[in-house]
Amino acid sequence: MKALLLISSILLAPLLHATKDGDTSIWRNFELIASKGNLNSGSVKINLPSGQDGSLADVLNKNSALFIKYYSPGSLASSSMRGMGAQHTAILWNGINLQSCMNSILDLNLLPIFFLDKASIETGANAASCGNGAIAGAIILNNEIKENQRVYGEIGVGSFGQFNLGFGSSIKLNKIFLNTRFVSRKADNDFKYYNIFKPDKPKERLQNNLFMQHGIMQEASISLNRKHSFYFNYWYLESKRQLPSAMGVSLLAQEHQDDYNTMVLLKHDYKLNQKSSLLNKIAYTSENINYFNLFYPDAYNAAKSIIVESEFKTQLNRSFELLTSLNNTHQKAWTDGYRSGIERNLSSVFAKLTWVTKSPKLKISIADRQLIANSVLAPVTPDFGVEFQASKSLKIKGNSAYSFRLPSFNDLYWQGGGNLNLLPEKGKKHELSVELKSKNFKLGMTGFYHQVDNWILWVPSGGASSWKATNAKEIESKGFELATEWKYLINSNAFLKFFARYQFVSSINSDVYGPDKSIVGKQLFYTPQQTGIANIQYLFGNNKISLSSTFTGSRYATADNHIDGLLPAYTLLNFSVARDFYYKSFRSSIEFTVCNLLNTNYYVFENRPMPLRNYQMTFKYNINYEQK
Repeated sequence: MKALLLISSILLAPLLHATKDGDTSIWRNFELIASKGNLNSGSVKINLPSGQDGSLADVLNKNSALFIKYYSPGSLASSSMRGMGAQHTAILWNGINLQSCMNSILDLNLLPIFFLDKASIETGANAASCGNGAIAGAIILNNEIKENQRVYGEIGVGSFGQFNLGFGSSIKLNKIFLNTRFVSRKADNDFKYYNIFKPDKPKERLQNNLFMQHGIMQEASISLNRKHSFYFNYWYLESKRQLPSAMGVSLLAQEHQDDYNTMVLLKHDYKLNQKSSLLNKIAYTSENINYFNLFYPDAYNAAKSIIVESEFKTQLNRSFELLTSLNNTHQKAWTDGYRSGIERNLSSVFAKLTWVTKSPKLKISIADRQLIANSVLAPVTPDFGVEFQASKSLKIKGNSAYSFRLPSFNDLYWQGGGNLNLLPEKGKKHELSVELKSKNFKLGMTGFYHQVDNWILWVPSGGASSWKATNAKEIESKGFELATEWKYLINSNAFLKFFARYQFVSSINSDVYGPDKSIVGKQLFYTPQQTGIANIQYLFGNNKISLSSTFTGSRYATADNHIDGLLPAYTLLNFSVARDFYYKSFRSSIEFTVCNLLNTNYYVFENRPMPLRNYQMTFKYNINYEQK
């Protein structure tokens, strides 16, 4: 409760201060909450800031109230959105769902932020828009070609052998625009920690925790005329990492894992007339995960997907817009759990009708998606949303939807544990948002309710070493979110900027499908009730000083919420200084950051140590040029 009161007071503090008039052109990118593009009316979208470093997991950890679950830097990272599991959050890359057909998740540490132009979080009731797997919401990743010729890049170094290198180049050849990026990341991650399993808790250095990644991205766009344009995007990432043992484990298995990811997208945009357009997409994704352990046979896993989609949008009249789409996704995977390979074909039809009043002060949308999985009809996912602009400073939003998630290949087919009788997870969700804004201040408040039936869980079956997938329980998640941004112009050359996010979520087992009801009413394990971030920046001239804080509430490590498995809450403080440099068409910046400034000893997962105080330095540059 103390943490809640503290964060609430920080969020509301800007309301007590007057702001001075100033040059608002500085704030043209100042944006907190938006409902844009093909999002349904009433959806809440929080844009993540551009120009960040590291992986997608790092950016989400620093700039959102999502709980990012990882047991060491560079390790598998997944998100918990509104108290749900990682498998309940869709990851959309340029409109393509990247969730693995093998286990329904995507490792957020494998996506370098240097390859992305825009990233946002949509926690709204957007089931119909995002399709299978978006029970909790979606993380939306986009690339956007900027047709200016330039050379750009970044170099970063830090504690524990950290080294990041990114390089990009954009060039225009007649009507063709090309953008190429390379990335290389490496970290030993051999940080010191306190070993609580030994007398006097001595400091030790973590072993077997190396992370390495290399990747390339190639973009191309061509506009043939006013009606036809093409866009191409190719990613290839190769990641290798060691997997450290938990504290108290003396057995050194020298675990390590190699990941290979490929993503290809081709789009054709056809403007039929001033009111109608047709967008065609074809995409290919593949993932290879190779796992090695001294005490077990090597494990090789691979999955491929081919996605074909056509989207038609037309303005029926001044008030009504119709959007329809057809999608076909073919998935195939091979693992040690099903060596002969598994295939699945998913087809879907989507339609959305949006009505906007002339003002426009009122916007209403109705949408629905019908999925067919291997010729079997899946549950429909209707979606209703409304937005009302009550005044220039007040907007009210509401949204309700049904959602579902098909079982993954592992859930269905894994030898010895898969269950062909599994039912899809079904959910419903409702939310109500209020957005307040003035010239220098924005505040968003959202209340939400989620219910999920047929929650899929792997449970012991016939012994401690034998597990089986089953529809185990019903989950109820409810809570509220706060998001705020505030600016204070000191003079024409200096200002303060503040933003914060806070989430409270009660995610409990509302029912259990079995005789043992002991966990009914218990918070889901490794799900904190409270998470939050706050950041204040002082910018003067070409300089910036920033102080940021992240708060993660206590979590239970066991399903029965036993007090012995309670992991304490922790707050991390980071401090950074930065300076920009300009010379003609050359622009650069250098930033120095102290992470975990207070040297806090904390755990995200039980018996998995995290770094104490550490340091990072990043140099970025951008050179614009024109060919003669």
